[in-house]
Amino acid sequence: MSAPEEKKPRRNKAWKMFWKKVRSPLKVHRKGGWLLYFWHGMGVVTWAKLLARGRFDITLNCVPNIFTVTISTPLNSLLYFVSEMIYGARADRHKIDPAPIFVLGHWRSGTTFLHDLLACDPAHGYPTTYQCFFPNHFLLTGGAVRKWFNIFLPRHRPMDNVPVGIDRPNEDEFAFANLGMGTHYVTLAWPRHGPADMDYLDLVNLSEEERTRWERGFMWFVRRLSYKQKKRLVMKSPAHTARIKTLVKLFPNARFIHISRNPLAIYPSTVRVWTVLNSVQGLHNPAEDEPWIEAFVFDVFERLFKRYEEDRGLIPQGHLTEIAYEDLAADPKAVMKGIYQQLDLGDFARAEPGMDEYLKGQRDYKPNVFDLPEDLREKIIKRWSGYIERFGYKDDVS
Repeated sequence: MSAPEEKKPRRNKAWKMFWKKVRSPLKVHRKGGWLLYFWHGMGVVTWAKLLARGRFDITLNCVPNIFTVTISTPLNSLLYFVSEMIYGARADRHKIDPAPIFVLGHWRSGTTFLHDLLACDPAHGYPTTYQCFFPNHFLLTGGAVRKWFNIFLPRHRPMDNVPVGIDRPNEDEFAFANLGMGTHYVTLAWPRHGPADMDYLDLVNLSEEERTRWERGFMWFVRRLSYKQKKRLVMKSPAHTARIKTLVKLFPNARFIHISRNPLAIYPSTVRVWTVLNSVQGLHNPAEDEPWIEAFVFDVFERLFKRYEEDRGLIPQGHLTEIAYEDLAADPKAVMKGIYQQLDLGDFARAEPGMDEYLKGQRDYKPNVFDLPEDLREKIIKRWSGYIERFGYKDDVS
């Protein structure tokens, strides 16, 4: 009787290992937890084009979310037409004055922290999460629909501990995707297919027609933001770091703030961001992005830095300032006061109460910490040596 009892645990273990290797077509493989698809803000034509460009390569575990997007898009299209009938002409005539402030810097370099601090100023407006996710009709549906949408948002972003809220500042790049504009964020829809629309990262290799179409879409969105908020806008998208030439052409009087950070912190955090977003936003799941994501992060970083260095001289004197995340984190108000003085943003005292309240709520924030293998550390230092030298991180990385 002892022999069967000895074999039973081994048989159970083998059975569990077998099922571990077999992926159920209905099992959800979300890294970082659940997050609502931001594709819910698309119009029906944009959504159909997105599905077609991915050759409908969906997986069954994504069907419920894809279904809810599909039934939402006709409503978004209808609301777009109604919104444009009511507000479109007035928004198109609206003068954007003063010109926006653009937050520049690579992902995970502190752009969100800086954006949030600038948004504390009551004289500043910014694209909110709702406006970025539903750019087609936020002028019309900013009330009850906005509150309803807030129910489905998590308390914190899935890739870090940053709070999420319907009225919090967000990246305008999400709006570009939902408007059907060119953006590398369409990569998030089909991560198994690898990076997509990378020419829209810096706009350099686009045809004249493609560039003009992008500029018109960008101005369409910014005009409606400005018309809605009647304040100086603070815009943030890491890709804007490589779009200075276009942004200066559209807004000659714009202000720019570039934030840098130790690249040994930027790299692993950026890999996590893309890994999580590919997982929670992908229309097929799991994302299976391992073959390309490391090279993607290295290449995009270098492309942004290269374009920034080439084009920052186009920014008029006194319209650009550069800060380090480490300084901002150590003494936020002192750094922000310096920004206000250097860019002539007005009375800093106006922004202090809001910043004090915001910083009070950030006391318990703990950033992610990563351990880098020595070979990866050396690779980062070698490939990003220009950035390290330029922004003074040589001693920190060595």
